[in-house]
Amino acid sequence: MMKIPCVYMRGGTSKAIIFHKKDLPDDQSEWKNIFLKVMGTPDVKQIDGMGGTVSSTSKVAVISPSSRPGVDVDYYFVQVEIERPIIADNLNCGNISSAVGPFAIDEGLVEAKEPVTVVRIFNENTQRIIESHVRVENGKAAVYGNETIMGVPGTASRIDLYFEKPGGASTGKTFPTGKRKETLDIPGFGLIEASLIDISNPAAYVRAKDVGMKGTELTEINSNVELLDLLERIRCVAAEKMGFVSYWEDAITKCTSIPKVGIISEPQDYTSLDGRLIAAESMDLCCRMISVGTMHKAYPMTYAVGTGAAARISGTIPFELARKNGDKNRVVLGHVSGCTEVLLEMDNEEVEKAGVVRTARRIMEGYIYIK
Repeated sequence: MMKIPCVYMRGGTSKAIIFHKKDLPDDQSEWKNIFLKVMGTPDVKQIDGMGGTVSSTSKVAVISPSSRPGVDVDYYFVQVEIERPIIADNLNCGNISSAVGPFAIDEGLVEAKEPVTVVRIFNENTQRIIESHVRVENGKAAVYGNETIMGVPGTASRIDLYFEKPGGASTGKTFPTGKRKETLDIPGFGLIEASLIDISNPAAYVRAKDVGMKGTELTEINSNVELLDLLERIRCVAAEKMGFVSYWEDAITKCTSIPKVGIISEPQDYTSLDGRLIAAESMDLCCRMISVGTMHKAYPMTYAVGTGAAARISGTIPFELARKNGDKNRVVLGHVSGCTEVLLEMDNEEVEKAGVVRTARRIMEGYIYIK
């Protein structure tokens, strides 16, 4: 069997196998087959690989020293599907982005400086800069700390993650169609209003009530085949509108990870996935996200950035439903696992920088064996 050095890390509420680029074949056309075997795809149980049977644990990152001015490392992200032999590299993952800084420090790609090392990261997927502020102890990325993030048990060392100029990361435009709201004609359903927004990653935001939801649902909707089918059709039609495919049905196989569908509602009380009461007063917006066909068990961080920014841009569905508290630089999102705060630096309605707090840690290092 082939063996490749790697590190297995948690970043935020996701996990990934992380490779040094130098340890992979020079011919990148070989990478897809390697990544599928690494995760054990295609197989609903991913039993012959490292995948964890949900989208948040079926991820790969490739890191290399950067030759770009003012950048420490280049970072390439891959989302690996579970049941189909498909990978997507036309998006970034904010949660896995939080693992890149600690990886770079611990692997000696960036000099460790106590108490905080700033790692400048170039995401090759979106061509954007991410700045990671990592706590350091004894020359290594700190693991222990008092920070709590929703969707991860216990506490850990805080990582401050900033996405610079995230607008138009995939399409070159914050609003790929030029409109802040679009009316989509969904086959088998009819007309629905959506905001198609590309901030950090492209998303289609719809009102929960317009798809027959309250907006407080948890992962129980993963057994609602009819609803998931509707949300997938919305995603596919949005993909055509945003220019990712020529015909909406092509998005089923050619464009599986973007745009994601955000289901938006006004702040409201609900019970989180771990049984806690999340009060309407603790959030500015209630939101859910469909990721690769199922309800995300927390909220993807690049989409937290996009949703938070959209909540401060007039004319969008998130803006319409968000609490108007007068604070343009902070938005709190209520999601399946709790609440996440997004910090924003806005220039009128353009996002200059958006920040989230994450935690990450190394779980395992060694070799991955593939046939």
